[in-house]
Amino acid sequence: MGNRRSAGKGKAQDKKEKKKAGRFSGTVDFVRGVRGELRRVNWPNRDQLQQSTAVVLIIVLALTLYVSLWDYVFYHLARLVFA
Repeated sequence: MGNRRSAGKGKAQDKKEKKKAGRFSGTVDFVRGVRGELRRVNWPNRDQLQQSTAVVLIIVLALTLYVSLWDYVFYHLARLVFA
C-alpha cells in the first residue's frame, strides 16, 4: 500500500513537470499514445481484407437495388396520383 501512495505523489509531480515542460508537451504525449495504440492493433491480412471488401460491396449493391426499386415504384405511383 505504501507504493500506491508514493505513486500518486509521483503522478502529481509528473503533471507539474509537464506543465513546465512546454507548450507542446500534451501534443507529444498524445502522439506517443497514438503510436503505442497503433502497435497493438490487430491488422487484417490480405485475405481478410479482400473478404471484408467483397462483403461491403455486395451489401452496398443490394441496398442500392432495393432503394432504386422502391424509388421506381413511388415515382410511378406519384405520377398516377398527381398526373
